[in-house]
Amino acid sequence: MTYWGIKHGCYAYEARDAYGYAKKLKLYDLEPVADKITQDVLIIGANQDHFIDYRLIGREINMLKNVKSLTFRLFTDQEDAQNHCNVGNGKIVLDTICNWILNVTTADKVTES
Repeated sequence: MTYWGIKHGCYAYEARDAYGYAKKLKLYDLEPVADKITQDVLIIGANQDHFIDYRLIGREINMLKNVKSLTFRLFTDQEDAQNHCNVGNGKIVLDTICNWILNVTTADKVTES
């Protein structure tokens, strides 16, 4: 799994090797910009994601101090959406995203009135 993860990461981030992949990953650090994010935020996780440990989400949430609203949704094996990118149940993930967008835009309209 480790070999595949590094090989896939190199492919996805167009890196030549593991070191280059690690350097590119540093470019995707939320911390330096987290306090500048002020819009509504939806974070989606998966309880058996082989790349991103959902137990780290608390750190990410704590960084987002200035967001307008924050919603976190963890998908599980009981929903068949427990894998990276929630592979297995795309419908539930897309429904969640669409419903979140509708709720956020409806809330904005109510606030504007």
